[in-house]
Amino acid sequence: MPLPSAPLSTTTSLSSAPPAGNPNVRAGFFKTATEADGTPVAAIAAVQEFGAVVRGREGHSIVIPPRPFLRQTVATRRTAWVRLLAQALKTSLRTPGRAGGTRHALQTLVQRLSTPTQALTTVGKAMQTDITQTIHQTHTPPNAPATIRHKGFDKPLVETGTLQNSVTFQVEA
Repeated sequence: MPLPSAPLSTTTSLSSAPPAGNPNVRAGFFKTATEADGTPVAAIAAVQEFGAVVRGREGHSIVIPPRPFLRQTVATRRTAWVRLLAQALKTSLRTPGRAGGTRHALQTLVQRLSTPTQALTTVGKAMQTDITQTIHQTHTPPNAPATIRHKGFDKPLVETGTLQNSVTFQVEA
């Protein structure tokens, strides 16, 4: 069944600092993830997130209702992610470096602040886990009777496991 055109990636991001070009972490579906037939998982995620009307095999219209799992996860977990980032950054600053005097200690602190990769990776893992859990916990709206017959069960957002297994994150530092 052809899907409407959709973005090559469907992600959410969290930056350690607001201006563009600064270190950040993005979680969701990236253009490298595809179904076995080559369909981008980001396109499937976008259809599920926002809903769509697609053409069925016999040419009739099929309405796929929105199941906003990504927006729901961001709305409920964003504050926790920000707190986790703050805590991870604080921890990285408290972690002792090599002995070497005040100058070296200051250089170490500056380096840790300018490349917060470890802290962003910690948050990325949490974002990935939270999005995957939301996919598993989504029960409404239920699948249509024809979808249940096709899949053999009524679990919205789950069929082959590709959607939830394709959630990942990227750190840009």
